[in-house]
Amino acid sequence: MKSNSKTRLDKFALLLFPLLALVFYALLLNTNRTVFENPEAVMYLYIDNAAKGNFGYGNSIRYANDISFSGLEIGDIILGGYPDCAYGRFSHVAMYVGNGQVIEAFVDYGVHIRPIDHFRDYKEVCLLRVEAEPEIKEKAVEYAQSLQGKMFYALAFKPGERIWNCSKLIWRAYLEEGIDLDPSRDLWISPDIFYKSEQISIIRERGV
Repeated sequence: MKSNSKTRLDKFALLLFPLLALVFYALLLNTNRTVFENPEAVMYLYIDNAAKGNFGYGNSIRYANDISFSGLEIGDIILGGYPDCAYGRFSHVAMYVGNGQVIEAFVDYGVHIRPIDHFRDYKEVCLLRVEAEPEIKEKAVEYAQSLQGKMFYALAFKPGERIWNCSKLIWRAYLEEGIDLDPSRDLWISPDIFYKSEQISIIRERGV
């Protein structure tokens, strides 16, 4: 009798979880229809790159990029890119906090501050400047610093404050000050978005 009950429960579980997944997908589609209808949505970039065999961070060997970090100001944005990255041209983004350091979100450390020199490891590096007053940039940095120790998750959605990735951290820091560097209604944000933003100017970029 117990065996029959367990069998029925197992069958129920097998049906329940796919059903819940379908319900979740339907809710996601219904509340984010504009995202699914946007051919330039980040999720389609991920899918397209995955189909090409490009997953995650890319080919992360040390490329010894010789870009100069001189003249950086607090609040400037630094992009780093490895070949074959699933996210696009750039694999990672951080924000300059002064004294040769950046704040970023990374898989091994969560949200943390570290020296900017590790960006020399990337094949491509681009330095960006947000078109805003210094006071706004300082407040954006302060907000990002207040999140130190928060958990990293690569596919963190834009909404929510529990999990973060590198792009969400920088985007949200400026959003708190009224500057939306990604006005799209996408669920995710990739490092490439900052490069394309109309509110940002390029300081310099270098590829190996």
